[in-house]
Amino acid sequence: MPRPGGRTTEMTDQANVKAIRSNRREFLAAAGAMGAAAAVGVEGGRAAAGQGARPDATPAMPLNVLGRTGMTVSRLAFGGSWNVDSEVIAAGMELGVNYIDTAEGYLGGRSERAFGEILTERGATGHSRARQKLWLVTKSHRHRQLETQLPQSLERLKQDYVDCCFMHQIQDPRLASDPEVKAMAERLKKSGKTRFFGFSCHDEPVVECLNAAAAGGFVDVIMFRYDCHYYKRDDLMRAIDACTKAKIGLVAMKTQVGGMTLPDKFDPFKKRGLNQHQAAIKAVAADERIHAICSEITTTRMVEQNAEAVASKLTVAEAEAIQEHSRLVSHLWCRGCDSICRKASGAGAGLAVADMLRFLMYHDHYGKQAHARGLYADLPAERRDRGAAETADWAAAERACPHGVPLTRLIPRAIERLA
Repeated sequence: MPRPGGRTTEMTDQANVKAIRSNRREFLAAAGAMGAAAAVGVEGGRAAAGQGARPDATPAMPLNVLGRTGMTVSRLAFGGSWNVDSEVIAAGMELGVNYIDTAEGYLGGRSERAFGEILTERGATGHSRARQKLWLVTKSHRHRQLETQLPQSLERLKQDYVDCCFMHQIQDPRLASDPEVKAMAERLKKSGKTRFFGFSCHDEPVVECLNAAAAGGFVDVIMFRYDCHYYKRDDLMRAIDACTKAKIGLVAMKTQVGGMTLPDKFDPFKKRGLNQHQAAIKAVAADERIHAICSEITTTRMVEQNAEAVASKLTVAEAEAIQEHSRLVSHLWCRGCDSICRKASGAGAGLAVADMLRFLMYHDHYGKQAHARGLYADLPAERRDRGAAETADWAAAERACPHGVPLTRLIPRAIERLA
């Protein structure tokens, strides 16, 4: 598709906008797609929220109705998996962030406790007006024991209820259509401990999980991994469409282009004078089907930048940098289909290859060295069996990997850095 003449800062060509509206998938499959897509996506979000620009430097926070929940939520959500700082949370709320995401396993329960203290100080407890303005989510890996786990989370959060309770990081699509899980969800709602029910899905089989939820009829909200590496997957696009048709609330996480950073001389963002993290958020915000974007926010400056990103258009330069970055790092991160490489390597079914590589990403690219080592140490012994990892045939696994992940280099590095 032709672009406007020159490298303008925003896509303004009305013919391009009409083409995107008429055939988004084909446009996303073409080079340079995301820049023009954002020109439609964020404007649509603002129109739905009925908001204009704020008089100060930070644009108004876009709002969305979260699927069939009917709840109006901020396009930006607080992710609670890292440090939870009261000053940062306060700054975000002042900018209009009303979506809080945490989990029983985040920081060993300290995330829930921190949010509990912050919300109590702000009077956002019980059924107060302040509490009713928030969308609060917690999650548990104990997918079939939520009735025993949620009360413990509520105690740490100092809350009577959460707005949504998630099965955390599911990898079995059957959970999204299981009659027993549906019955549990209905009991939890009837108890008043949660208003809605959903799940998070970090890696594969994300498409199968989304499709199962769309067909199952009882999942209200899904949080799933979504960044530029996924835009050309027709099967994922169809699954997102199916969830949209089923009126399931959709929340994007792990939007940061695989989390990979590059040396300055190769960094396509720095050489263009751009902010990689804002660009990645803008690209996801361009998809009108995504109601909110959950992001780690640890400083007040990051709050301001992320808030600006969800309320701003993606530029041509940002779209080009995202595509270049994707080409450079796409082969370096694991999508979670580690059953393929485990089988090819002979490492055994128990070794947590995908988790090891994800923790290595936290260590090398997120600057979370101690946290990454702690996560690795918390894996069951058989999931981090060093002997199995060191004797496996990673060259064979690398040949079998559908994404070309350099396992012969990364697995030894993960053992060295994390063990």
